[in-house]
Amino acid sequence: MPTSLEVCHGEARFVLNGDGSLYLPDQHSLLLADLHWGKATHFRKAGIPTPQGIVTSNEQRLRAALERHPNSRVFFLGDLFHSTQNSENYRLRSLLEDYPEHRCTLVLGNHDRDLPPWDCLAFCEQVQLDERIELRHEPPGCDFDRQVPFAEPNGEDGGNETARGTRVIAGHLHPAVLLRGAGKGRARIPAFFFNHWLTVLPPFGTFTGHHVLKEPGSYYGLVDGQVFALNDGM
Repeated sequence: MPTSLEVCHGEARFVLNGDGSLYLPDQHSLLLADLHWGKATHFRKAGIPTPQGIVTSNEQRLRAALERHPNSRVFFLGDLFHSTQNSENYRLRSLLEDYPEHRCTLVLGNHDRDLPPWDCLAFCEQVQLDERIELRHEPPGCDFDRQVPFAEPNGEDGGNETARGTRVIAGHLHPAVLLRGAGKGRARIPAFFFNHWLTVLPPFGTFTGHHVLKEPGSYYGLVDGQVFALNDGM
């Protein structure tokens, strides 16, 4: 299985990386969602034991992603931070400052409430990357209270304000698929999700949950840093 996979949906090209990041070669842009940086330290402060290696692992993975796509624009699709600023987040600032050739922007998510005044990181609510691609944190129409992950543009389920013909790329859902093996064997793995108008990234952070997304579309699973296509319509 490859560590990256190039796919086309509509007129857009996507490079899916086995670490959960996504690269848009035509826009020279690297996208990452739901890092939840600072979560391990936040939990330890609350008296919840967490492995010490989480922070180092996330740093190594982020550095590798940035170095894999030199000089690219970088967009964090929300929930870059988990809670209030702590020492773990200051390590993130030092990391980003090591890569000044990357222009980093955070598309604000529901956890991004305590924002630091860093010169190395810009903030925005959403991004119209070009005439075809829009970047958000939450997929349009997402309503967890009604267990609705997203709403079709101008669809019968309430629709959203996204123009038809625009592909939305988002995070927030932490998508996964449930694989069934022989007997009662099961495995839940993170995955990229695509349909005709929406792309959802898996969480890049290693200390996050995953939720099985039972929506028709194309899924690309992640196992041990490798990415592979699953059957359409799962």
